[in-house]
Amino acid sequence: MSERDGQISTKQWARYASALRQYADARDWDSVRKVNIALIKALQQAGKTHDIEQRAARAELERVHYQVLQELILARDELAVEMGRFKLQQPGLAAYQLTQVSGAVDDL
Repeated sequence: MSERDGQISTKQWARYASALRQYADARDWDSVRKVNIALIKALQQAGKTHDIEQRAARAELERVHYQVLQELILARDELAVEMGRFKLQQPGLAAYQLTQVSGAVDDL
């Protein structure tokens, strides 16, 4: 029972890890989310395992999943900083747009 346990092969666990890594590298967070949903379902279907190969495959998947999660958190935090900067610039941008509409820019 080394290749299959709970109907999920060790190769399939590796494919989940590969997909997570590929989509995270591309910063395709929607695809990461979709793989994560499929992964949750697969883990629920498979249940616990006592097979050494299965545990090793899942441990590697867990490692990749953790890395991707950390990258997602970092990307979220970077986006929050960028959005904060944008919000700080809003009054200046609005004033500039108002001067363009009023024609004051042409007077400079």
